[in-house]
Amino acid sequence: MYPNGHGERQPAAALAVLHVISGDLWAGAEVATYHLLCALAENGSVDVAAAVLNEGELSRRLSAAGVRCHVLPERELGFFALARRIRSLAAQADVVHAHRYKENLLAAASGKPWIATQHGMPEGGTWCARVRLARGELLDYVAKRVSAARVVAVSHAMAERLGRRFGEKVSCVWNGIGDPQRQVTPDAWNERPLRCGVLARLVSVKAIELAIDAVAGCPDVELEIVGDGPERSALERHARAAGVEGRVRFLGFLPNPHGALARWRCLLVTSRHEGHPIGVLESIALGTPVLTGALPGVEEILAGRAGWSIPTRRAARWSEILGAVMSDVDQGLAVSRAARERFLEAFSADRCASEMTSLYRAVASEAHG
Repeated sequence: MYPNGHGERQPAAALAVLHVISGDLWAGAEVATYHLLCALAENGSVDVAAAVLNEGELSRRLSAAGVRCHVLPERELGFFALARRIRSLAAQADVVHAHRYKENLLAAASGKPWIATQHGMPEGGTWCARVRLARGELLDYVAKRVSAARVVAVSHAMAERLGRRFGEKVSCVWNGIGDPQRQVTPDAWNERPLRCGVLARLVSVKAIELAIDAVAGCPDVELEIVGDGPERSALERHARAAGVEGRVRFLGFLPNPHGALARWRCLLVTSRHEGHPIGVLESIALGTPVLTGALPGVEEILAGRAGWSIPTRRAARWSEILGAVMSDVDQGLAVSRAARERFLEAFSADRCASEMTSLYRAVASEAHG
C-alpha cells in the first residue's frame, strides 16, 4: 500500500492502484481519468496514485484535488528510464492501470498485474503518422495479448470490436464524471438563445466543417466552437466561405466549458468516429441534448432519449433537423429533462469508480492465486 502524506501506510483493506497516463493534453482520456481518480480517492476503498508523463493540466488538477501525483518528464527520461521509474513506483501497488499505447508498454514492464483502458480507436492522420501508429498498435497489441490482465473498453460497441482481438480479457466500463451542476446551474432549455455548440479538439477527425455547414442552413441559429487545434485556421476560413462568420464564434480552449454547454440548446457531434466522449456526458448532465451522427459510442450514451442521431453526413439534412430541434420548445424541454435523467442514472463518477474497483479486486485476487 502507498504511504500517506505522513509517512504512514494506508489501512490494509485499501487496494493500491497506480495509474499511468500522459499529461500533455487535456482531452477525453485525461478528463475521464481525472474524474475516475478523484472518485476513487474520495471513496477510499482504493489507495490511488498517478504517474503522469509530463507536467500539464492533468497533473495540476490532480494535485489540487489531493490525488498523489508523480510527474515524470518524458522527454528528459526516455522510455527505458521511464520504465525503471514506473517499476519503482509500482513496487507498492497491487495493480497498474494504463491509458494509451506507450503507457501500456510501461505498465507491461512494471512487474505488476495491469489493466489497459482503450479510450478510443486510432484516429489516423498523415501517411507518416499512420506508419508510426501501426508500429505502436502492433507493440500495444502484443503487450495486451500477452500480459494484460484486462482490457477495458469505454463503450459496448468498442468492447465488441476489442473482444475479437482479446477475447475474455475485455470488460466494458462506461466513463463517468462529477456532476457539473454542482458548479453551474443551467437555464431552462426554452430560455436559452438559439445557439448550439461544438466541444472538441480542432482536428480533422472531428469534421467540424459539417457543424458550420449545418448552421449555414439555419439563418437564426448561432454556433459556438469550444476547443483548439491545428484545424482552427482552416475552419475559420470555412466559416467565412459559408458566409456565417458573424454567427460562428471560436472560443478556443476553455479549462471549464460548463458555462458554455449550459447555454446551448444542443451539442453537435459531427466526428467521423468517437469512443465515449466526455463532452457528451457533460452536455447531458447540464440538460443540453445532443445531435450526433451515426456514432455507436455516442448513441449508446443517448439511448434514444437524450438527443437525436442523424444517419447521414449530408449538411442539408443536418440543417433541416437542427432547425426543427432548435424551434420545437415542447420537444426541447422534454429531451433536456430526459438527458439529465440519463446522466444521473448511468454516468456518475461514483458508478464508474465502483465498477473499476470491482475490476481491480478481481485482477489482484487472480494475481495472488
